[in-house]
Amino acid sequence: MKKKTKFDAFPYLLLLPVIVSSVLFNFYPFLKTIISSVAYTDTFGRWTGFAGGTFWKMMFENNEFWMILWNTLKFAIANFIGTFFMAMLLALLSVKRTKLGKVYQMLYALPVAMASAISSVIWKSFFSQNGILNSWLGTNISWMVDVDRSFWVVTIVTVWCHIAGSYIYLLAGFRGVSEDVQEAATVDGANAFVRAIKIMIPMASPQIFFVLFVNIVNAIKTFTQIKLLTAGGPAKSTTTLMYDVYVRAIELGEFEYACCLSIVLFIIIFLVTRIQFVLEN
Repeated sequence: MKKKTKFDAFPYLLLLPVIVSSVLFNFYPFLKTIISSVAYTDTFGRWTGFAGGTFWKMMFENNEFWMILWNTLKFAIANFIGTFFMAMLLALLSVKRTKLGKVYQMLYALPVAMASAISSVIWKSFFSQNGILNSWLGTNISWMVDVDRSFWVVTIVTVWCHIAGSYIYLLAGFRGVSEDVQEAATVDGANAFVRAIKIMIPMASPQIFFVLFVNIVNAIKTFTQIKLLTAGGPAKSTTTLMYDVYVRAIELGEFEYACCLSIVLFIIIFLVTRIQFVLEN
């Protein structure tokens, strides 16, 4: 006769806080967002009636939505390219252990210890009309107000905020490459550039792959830099989906429209992560 296994509730009790917090702060808000996107709400975000696809139609027929969607994709691409190549360059320069290497590593990784709000305020003073940059160049350019320049200002600040984390991951990947392999390549006549292209980068591909997709997701979710530097302007040239959700829900009280935008944002991030998992396997 098969012996019955005694049920042990203790592991489930340990998991209970995580399960409860996930339901309250992840699954319930997500479900409420989906329902709110097809419902009318009052000024407090409470449902007052069924709207069907009214707000979805309104969103897709709004030219501003497509402009903001393009801003989001353009911002994500510019951010991940800038962050990836700068972080890779710094990581490759830091691979070789030197006497002052730890000092350089600390300086390169320093932005990861700074909150994005603090970094944005510092950069705002740098790019302001009476700021350091104009003082150096002897110009009087409104960097954060000009339509052609404001996008790149936000991109530069975002890249700077994200470089440190990417640098740490890439440096760990490059230093994981066997020194014996590098020495053998050196003996065969491979210079530093050839070793980086043909040995270091291919062997650190898991870390590189991870950094690429994390930077895309982080760029899509960027909010603080946009809020503090340009507030989505001028003429919404720096408004992304993430920032538009805030404007619609908090500033304008258009909760239904904001919920539709949130779902679109979720779908984009979901597709990016799914592509990552598929390519990784």
